[in-house]
Amino acid sequence: MPFEASPSTALDPDRFINFGTPGSQEWWYFDAISDDGRDALVAVWYAGLPFDPAYGVAALKHGRAPHRHQAPHPLDHCALGLSWYHEGKPVAYALNAYKRDRFNHRSEPFGVSVAGNHLTRHADGQYRLEFETPAVDGRRKIQGELTFTPAAGTRPIERDLGHAGSPHLWMLAAPDCRVAGTLSIGRGKGDRSLTFQGRGYHDHNAGSEEISLAMRRWHWGRVHMGPATHVYYHATTQQGESQSLWITLDQVKPPCIRETPFFLERPGKPNRFGVPSDLSLALNEQPAHQPGPLLMRIPGTCVDDGPFYRRFLSTFILGEGPFDNGPPQPTAKATGISELLDTRNLNSPWYNWMIPFRLKRPRS
Repeated sequence: MPFEASPSTALDPDRFINFGTPGSQEWWYFDAISDDGRDALVAVWYAGLPFDPAYGVAALKHGRAPHRHQAPHPLDHCALGLSWYHEGKPVAYALNAYKRDRFNHRSEPFGVSVAGNHLTRHADGQYRLEFETPAVDGRRKIQGELTFTPAAGTRPIERDLGHAGSPHLWMLAAPDCRVAGTLSIGRGKGDRSLTFQGRGYHDHNAGSEEISLAMRRWHWGRVHMGPATHVYYHATTQQGESQSLWITLDQVKPPCIRETPFFLERPGKPNRFGVPSDLSLALNEQPAHQPGPLLMRIPGTCVDDGPFYRRFLSTFILGEGPFDNGPPQPTAKATGISELLDTRNLNSPWYNWMIPFRLKRPRS
């Protein structure tokens, strides 16, 4: 059953956890969808990129034979990730990795910088994102300045989604933000620029163990519906333990946290890499055959499709169950962002050769 969250923790949801263990990873994630629904943005600052095979393989080797293989340093695999989608199609993409001398962190006021790309939080809680970084094609640059202004009454929520001895902290820092700014790629013919106005989301993750050892699979998604924001997480560790969360936040009400909602997945065909997908998934307060509040996600448009990670611009339906009767009669419907991580192919030699086509290591 849902309950109203207690007052927010005194811990800063953006604090640098910095586990420092070989294979540990940490990232500050931001996304936004424009008010007209045509553009979507994702920006991520990484302190230890979990999708860098040079890092993951080194951590696995060290774990198996620490006397033979040196422990990799997480900050030697810091990174900046940027994605811009227009009408469901990629416009700009970058995932650029750097050594530890290109990473900077400041506690007060909070700030993180990767290769001169800055994430800062002002005293009033507003976030400022400033970036200028090579696009994946190596010829153009992605440039932008964005502000994320959290809705009044925003309260952080924190959970450990890992297992005993292997914490994975998920910190819901600012789930509902007004977003404004500019974004561009290149400066010549055929290049694009955007003045952005929309609504966005921010969270922070930190895991202490190499992610393919810690996690088997997770689903995550968020959607804004009127004054409310819905966020879900379903994580399964390699120990077989699963946790589900369905959080509803309202700009004028205390957040409602469903700690153990019923998670219902209807399997679909795997992608070309063998990653299982779903036709739909839903979170329900009651078992599938009983009526109750229900949030259903239909995948929609897959905008990032890989051997272990998939990102979607999804359709979300809020209504009343039961789930086993099919989609509910909607009380609200909107587009949000969701993702699926399946680590079975992560750090596999069958797929590692693909990664350099997406992950770049700029010299400057």
